Amino acid sequence: MKEICSLIKKPFFPYAFPHPKGQTAFFDIETTGLSPNASSLYLIGFMHYDKTKEAWLLRQWFADDYQSEKEILQTFLANLSEIKYLYHFNGKTFDIPYVLKKCTRHLITLSKHCENLLYDTLGIHCIDLLGKIRPLRHALMLEKCSQTALEQWLGIKREDTFSGGELISVYSEYMQQKILNPENAAKLEKVLLLHNHDDIEMMLNVCSILTYDEYLSDSSQNRLFAAENLSTLDVCITSGQTVSITMELPVPVPKTVHLVTPYPETSLEDITQNTSLCSMLRSAQLLLDKNTACFTLPLYEGPLKYFLPNYKDYYYLIKEDMAVHKSVAEFVDSNFRKKATAATCYINKEGRFLPNLPAASRKKRPFPNRPGRELPLFYLVHKDKLNFCELPEDYKVNTEFWKQYLIRQMPYFRK
Repeated sequence: MKEICSLIKKPFFPYAFPHPKGQTAFFDIETTGLSPNASSLYLIGFMHYDKTKEAWLLRQWFADDYQSEKEILQTFLANLSEIKYLYHFNGKTFDIPYVLKKCTRHLITLSKHCENLLYDTLGIHCIDLLGKIRPLRHALMLEKCSQTALEQWLGIKREDTFSGGELISVYSEYMQQKILNPENAAKLEKVLLLHNHDDIEMMLNVCSILTYDEYLSDSSQNRLFAAENLSTLDVCITSGQTVSITMELPVPVPKTVHLVTPYPETSLEDITQNTSLCSMLRSAQLLLDKNTACFTLPLYEGPLKYFLPNYKDYYYLIKEDMAVHKSVAEFVDSNFRKKATAATCYINKEGRFLPNLPAASRKKRPFPNRPGRELPLFYLVHKDKLNFCELPEDYKVNTEFWKQYLIRQMPYFRK
């Protein structure tokens, strides 16, 4: 077995890892086939952050003979001891199952740490870049999600021109040329190492695409809605009843993207006669440009209904067009009241409202699922999919409202 070490240059598009870089590593394997039962592992590349050099260090363990496979595996596993976050590209489908199968074949017992890392099905510590980026395919208009396609989307051109499959014959030729023509074998070795080197080095750039995955998420860990970043929020309402919201991105995106997504359809029958509502039903827009996020959202001004729970405890007042609790309704003439139904158990509210991208659920109406912090939802009609949040009077400075409202909208820009 040969070990080749090299320092990695800084990526074109750096990524701000949400965890310590010193506990982070990347890996990629090269094999002579897809089946671990009928092929050999001839190379593992392993890149980790070297704190002393303040740079990423790539170590490649290369089989320059046919007896090195077990040693390569053992060396790789030993280097995982200090690693808590392991990145790879499609490793969940190929690299990791291949390595585990080979370990079984060579009677290699995994440490508890390696076992937890390589069997991490939730992807919390063992992170598959392909698995995280593939759901963004529509939003980012990606034709393909292969690593080379993602590099091209970022505008990066690698030095290596081979595919992993093409290198199988190259490795076979290398093993023959070792004895017949050592000089030519050395050239072939460089070709084999370069492909693995570029695969791992470019993962650092591909990681920058994870910023979209993070921002288009309703996770509480979304850095876009951290308290310090919400202080950069600026809101204005245009004359055309559109809300424009801008805020800084804590981590810049590698490429400008303009995302547009429609609102749920309303079941209101006379919508064509409501010009304000027709204008409101435009799509929501989000522009992610370098260091800035800009939302363009429609604003509805007028009356909406808030439907009260437990309609059996209420009466509907015909003249007032509203529901009141039965303890109050008992003082109202019976000719002007009737038992409320789910469709008439509401109070009207005049104000300014922002539509929500998530369709309303008939069973659960709090928004979002944060006990004690729910934003009440308003509707045009009962059981409508389209629902709204009221714009507070202090909307320019109410960062808590925007955090609750916007974080709920983010995943729908993926679609």
